[in-house]
Amino acid sequence: MSVQQSSKLAVISSVSIALSIAATSLIASPSEAYSRSRLQSQSQISQTQTPSQPTYPNQVAQLFRSTLSLPAGQAIATKINRQDTLYIAKGETVNATLLVAQDIKAPSNGTVLIPAGAVIEGQFVPVEGGSKFVAQKFTSRGATISLQAESALINDMKDPRETNAGSILTDAGIGGAAGAVLSGVLRGNVQILDVLGGAAAGAVIGNVTAPQVTVIEPNTVINILTKQTITFAVRDDY
Repeated sequence: MSVQQSSKLAVISSVSIALSIAATSLIASPSEAYSRSRLQSQSQISQTQTPSQPTYPNQVAQLFRSTLSLPAGQAIATKINRQDTLYIAKGETVNATLLVAQDIKAPSNGTVLIPAGAVIEGQFVPVEGGSKFVAQKFTSRGATISLQAESALINDMKDPRETNAGSILTDAGIGGAAGAVLSGVLRGNVQILDVLGGAAAGAVIGNVTAPQVTVIEPNTVINILTKQTITFAVRDDY
């Protein structure tokens, strides 16, 4: 075999080896591409997948296990939240606060729903024959709740500040003087009995002319009645 023929065979052999390597690469590339694609997809899924959120139990259900109610018509004993006597003139409306005098408990199990000392806000409003208290809201354990409740009629009376002994004597003196003058005009003279009679009349006049007022003493218990059912959520740690 000549040198020229040997060279041709070497070139052909090199080309065959190169083609074989290229064919092997072409065959292997789809598999590798698929593997890469699969790995990339899994990586993307793991990155974009939202982690599952932990589920918590209903916290309200844990805090409040049951509800209890006070029915409409429930009596609440209160006292006015002041140290001095309140005088309410006829036809006058006065803002006031009352303090619950004793614990108000649930009828079903005795749980204290409104503790003594809870504050009830409202107004004394004029009604025929005196005044009554109309509640608007109450505050207990840091919470303020709307409240529909009112007291019975609190009868008015002659203003005791103007019908006490001193006031009556003052009025009696004026009435006595008027009686003395009247007796002198009618009879031409003044007698002690006429003056005394005028004084008695003055006392009556002083009592009659005293204005009507509603008097609320600090220690007076005022019962108010609820006009609505009040529902309370009872906490575990009550």
